Amino acid sequence: MNAGAEVLELAGFAAAGAAVACLHLLALACAVRRLVAGGARAAAALTALRLALLTGALTAASLVGARPMLALALGPLLTRAALVRRIGGVT
Repeated sequence: MNAGAEVLELAGFAAAGAAVACLHLLALACAVRRLVAGGARAAAALTALRLALLTGALTAASLVGARPMLALALGPLLTRAALVRRIGGVT
């Protein structure tokens, strides 16, 4: 595989990581809303679902190789940083 194709593949994994992170953070927000509303079981189920989603994505990427796994892990880091910057910080 040439260098350009490898960079494109890693960019795809990073984009997939960002998509997984968006789903992860949406599930986190939904779980928090349910927990505040008194739905502890639903919140626990959503927490298990979001952790399984992230674990499954990272495991699938690790089967391809170390670089794709690291690229996929970069997606959630960048997505979280962008979200924190957009909402004005975490207190």
